[in-house]
Amino acid sequence: MTAQDIKEKPTPGKKSVLIVVEADPERSPRFAEALRVAAGLSMHPYLRVSLVLKEPLLRFLDEKAFSRWVDSDIIDGAWSDLKENGCRIFSAKPQEEHFDCLIQFDSA
Repeated sequence: MTAQDIKEKPTPGKKSVLIVVEADPERSPRFAEALRVAAGLSMHPYLRVSLVLKEPLLRFLDEKAFSRWVDSDIIDGAWSDLKENGCRIFSAKPQEEHFDCLIQFDSA
């Protein structure tokens, strides 16, 4: 389940960060790095982190079917941390929401 349907009002004092990941996890370590960065930032008490991943990747992550991806051990740990920290995860960029910071991980 993604957080697409959940609308969260900004919390006073918290900055919102949107991390958009377009890197290919089968070819690039940038995907694992993006999840690691998102997981680390999501632990900060004054940040609200949202993550955008392509729809097919969300299914693979939820099913833990990513053993062939680059740095799959990092992905596994970061994905668990993101879920535990309540990071909002989308399959497309939320259109009606303001973000204080945008971080994008493109494919290389």
